[in-house]
Amino acid sequence: MGVSRLARLLGAALADVVSSMAQPGHDAEWAAPARMALALPERMSDGESTDLWQQALAELGRWAGPAASATLGAVPCRFVRGGHTAGFAALQALGPCDGDSYDTALLMAVDSLLDTATLQAAHARSALLTDRHADGCIASEAAAALWLQAASDTRDANGRGLVLHPPALATNATAHRLPQQAPEPEALQHALRSALAHARWQADNVGYTVSDFDGSTWRAMAQIPTRARIGPGWDPIDWEPAAVIGQVGAATGPVHWALAAQRLRHDARPPNSILSWALDEATAAAAVALERTIGTGAAAHQRPPAHGHDTRAVATTYSARFLQNEKNG
Repeated sequence: MGVSRLARLLGAALADVVSSMAQPGHDAEWAAPARMALALPERMSDGESTDLWQQALAELGRWAGPAASATLGAVPCRFVRGGHTAGFAALQALGPCDGDSYDTALLMAVDSLLDTATLQAAHARSALLTDRHADGCIASEAAAALWLQAASDTRDANGRGLVLHPPALATNATAHRLPQQAPEPEALQHALRSALAHARWQADNVGYTVSDFDGSTWRAMAQIPTRARIGPGWDPIDWEPAAVIGQVGAATGPVHWALAAQRLRHDARPPNSILSWALDEATAAAAVALERTIGTGAAAHQRPPAHGHDTRAVATTYSARFLQNEKNG
């Protein structure tokens, strides 16, 4: 599985975005985004990244028509390569979507850990789940495409949207996954603290977490002390997609955020605050806070915006954590 396989995965994800935005009642219309970023696996060269993008556009044309492909093809796409934190880095590379610099962005990610070379390399370092290596992961593949719009605060029409705060990235001096050695948790601690600060949250404001935890010992040894230091008694509800769909490498962040958005849209009691993070086997860690939007129909019953601004005016973002119920972060 090489460039062509990844291109087909990404093309299908892009076609889903085009299709969903064409549905009646969607807030946005399909048009060229102001910025685009694509998270890709570290192993890809510049030439392979460009080739993948061109093939993905061709796949999009077959799924959604040449007009959709031409629309995206006219916008420069920034490639960000890396491990599990590549999607977070791609989000950071887009810059703040605040309505001043740009209003819309398309964040994409794709990776497959199922090609022969990647599987062989993972097997050689005992990173795959096998009869002999119970601490390994299940290799998988995925693609995601997220349409992002500028938001001045957390209000929208139905209260079923997610606001992405600025992401936080950090690195350790040593790799997280080392044979017979506990990982250093400093990078994850720094990433989580920074993500909380960007959202102006305390740890106990987090109702849910979504991470790439899959039961591996080395991930547990990084996350358990980190969580204890971030907030004593911190007890959010954990979502662990990797335990179900497997590890998806560079696609981790955007895939998890897409899954969280779907749960928020369809769950009877949607979460208000989510903290997402990922760990590379190497030195990188990343985190980002996501919060539910507040339905404008109930705006009069919510906490007033800061500084006494009129609720009809553009207000500084305030956290949907004020809506929290017990165990319904």
